[in-house]
Amino acid sequence: MNKKQFFYHHIIKRNIYSVTGPLRVLPDFLVIGVKRCGTTSLFHNLPKHPSILNSHHDGIGFFNDNYQLGVNWYRSFFPTIFSKNKIIKKYGDCKTFDVTTRYIEDRSTAKKIKEIIPNAKIIVMLRNPVDRAYSQFNVSVKEKVETRSFHDAINEEIENIKKENMKNFEISKNEFDYIKKGMYASQLKPWFDIISKDNIGIFSTEEFKKNNQNIYNMIFKFLGITNCEIKDNKIMEKGDYLPMNYNTRDLLLDFYKKHNEELFKLINKRFDWEN
Repeated sequence: MNKKQFFYHHIIKRNIYSVTGPLRVLPDFLVIGVKRCGTTSLFHNLPKHPSILNSHHDGIGFFNDNYQLGVNWYRSFFPTIFSKNKIIKKYGDCKTFDVTTRYIEDRSTAKKIKEIIPNAKIIVMLRNPVDRAYSQFNVSVKEKVETRSFHDAINEEIENIKKENMKNFEISKNEFDYIKKGMYASQLKPWFDIISKDNIGIFSTEEFKKNNQNIYNMIFKFLGITNCEIKDNKIMEKGDYLPMNYNTRDLLLDFYKKHNEELFKLINKRFDWEN
């Protein structure tokens, strides 16, 4: 990072927050994904727990897109040491967190996190990959960046995946990758190689929708803090779109069958994603 970049990103963009960076904390846990699986709801609702403080915003993207800006820049998005100590004194504990859904997609991110925050807890929200893909597609249509039908987009990506060497699995930043983003085992393997399984919490979007307070309690237990009722805990960014074509759904269910089994074996947990 040259002087010009430093001045722009630290002084102009982050201003006093960057200046006070050394007095700010790093996150205790990170929600690393997955996109369209309920992570926005976590960002908005977890801080309703008195022992949890949020970052300035979600999607900071330090460990994948902004690593070159340095740890002090990253600290500028989090509360001060004094704020955290005040919460600890009052409630006995305090956790801060970063929500960036694309962290899971970058194979080098886990290593960087391990180096900078070695004891960080990792939270992953997983949704039936068929529904996740369709949700992402409809967001792309709404944002007017997607003109294909869902069936055509899926068929095209499946053909591209068949031509790739999956040993070098990679999700491109500039591609939609509707299907790849739901190939969870391929994305999670590097994390399990680097970070202890005890520090990685896997939670279901479907269970979150059925009883989100139960999932919040599971997350609090995973973080080692007391349970807390999260009031007004509505699901954020819910999609409103037509049902998926049955043929397309069958195509995706068939495609994901082996990938889901690979995931269940990896995490030693099963989700009801049969239909």
